[in-house]
Amino acid sequence: MQKKIFAVLLIILTSGAWFYLDMLNKQAIKESEQARIELEQLRNQVKARAEAALNLGVQLAADLSACKAAAETTKTEFITKNQVPVKRKPGEFTLAPALMEEANKTFDAANTACQSTYDARIKSGS
Repeated sequence: MQKKIFAVLLIILTSGAWFYLDMLNKQAIKESEQARIELEQLRNQVKARAEAALNLGVQLAADLSACKAAAETTKTEFITKNQVPVKRKPGEFTLAPALMEEANKTFDAANTACQSTYDARIKSGS
């Protein structure tokens, strides 16, 4: 009789220990799954930030190129408006040195403005 009681107690203790270990195992699995989800979310956030930074860089470079192209177009239009035809040489034009210097200064100022805007936007991140 004593052996049967001891056997039943041993079975109860063993099953209790097994259920306790099973509970601990499920808890560890749940924690590791939660850590995996958090890591995946963090990875997605970092990826989104990197893509946003790349897109910003591409957009800023495109804006800089467009600004410089507009400055070049403005210079070309200024030169075209102020060209004077050369006498007795059809199809040839000349431009006064002062006007050419003014066109170059305006072009350089526009390029400097474009570059400073680009640099300011890079620093601010927008």
